[in-house]
Amino acid sequence: MHHNINQNINMHTSIKTAALLFTLLTINACSPSNDNTTDKTTSQISPPVAKTLLTTDTSTDNFPYAFEKIAENTWVMHGPLEMPNPQNKGFMNNPGIVKTSAGLVVIDPGSTLQIGNNVLTEIKKISGQDIVAVFNTHIHGDHWLANQSIKAAYPNVKIYGHKKMLAEIENGEGESWVELMDSMTEGASKGTIVVGPNSTVKNDDIIKVGDTQFKIHHYGIAHTSADIMIEVVENSVIFLGDNVLTQRIPRTSDGTISGSIATIKTMLENNVKTYVPGHGPTGDKTMVENYLNYLTLIYAAAQKTFEEDLDSSDVLTITTETTAAYKNWPGYDDLLGSHGAQAYSEVEEAEF
Repeated sequence: MHHNINQNINMHTSIKTAALLFTLLTINACSPSNDNTTDKTTSQISPPVAKTLLTTDTSTDNFPYAFEKIAENTWVMHGPLEMPNPQNKGFMNNPGIVKTSAGLVVIDPGSTLQIGNNVLTEIKKISGQDIVAVFNTHIHGDHWLANQSIKAAYPNVKIYGHKKMLAEIENGEGESWVELMDSMTEGASKGTIVVGPNSTVKNDDIIKVGDTQFKIHHYGIAHTSADIMIEVVENSVIFLGDNVLTQRIPRTSDGTISGSIATIKTMLENNVKTYVPGHGPTGDKTMVENYLNYLTLIYAAAQKTFEEDLDSSDVLTITTETTAAYKNWPGYDDLLGSHGAQAYSEVEEAEF
């Protein structure tokens, strides 16, 4: 169940193309395929030995973000909604930490070496425990390139991800994200290298860390083909990755709108108390339903357009009216049209 990731993978996506797509919260990933394996695996891990942090950048000056407690033994650092730039050094996601009797568990530590070092500094303000495990929710590097900092401090740490994420890294996605971050931050992320997951997880796996269970949810293609959501069972918290966002509109071309809708609906059946999105403030079920509503309105407009034999461009006309409540979310003006076109294609494909 363990994989070693080569840090010197060949880049397969041009930086110019990647930079364009990242501004819409994505780069081209491998073609998605459905993997909804439900074989249950339970494993337990022991704390690694902590080492001195050996990285090329250890500056933590003027970092304006801190962890907020959202549930028992659970904290989230809510990143900015802006795009990566020299000032934020690429930071834009929501790193999480969970305190267990065996040590700390980190979810999506961030986007660059520099951010990883900042996150480590803030973690030490919460607890002096060692970091014993990391979970990466999906392939997009703004969530996991900071693995480098964690691994440097704790060389034996287990880093978990879906097997398709590991395959995409091996095919060059990780290097593409390193180059992309370097470009968008104008060199502020220099020194960041690919440190991907070294252990795989699948749907219904349970990773037991001390007194805490981390249950994995993967229901097939959603935001990408390799999304995992991490439920902290005892704390009634679930980390959603980019399957759910709030106060931001995402790019959906690495997955499907219909798959995202289905995944969110299935996830909600778990009835947890606290939901952590990939971007935006943590919330309750209402926050999740609000994002689900946006996707549902898009897909419903595509179905109506198809069934009434209207032109596919009419999806935008309909959704401009039905989704007006979301018009102030960053990305709305740029992505509404492409979401409608994607939904129409999905409806059309489902009919044939």
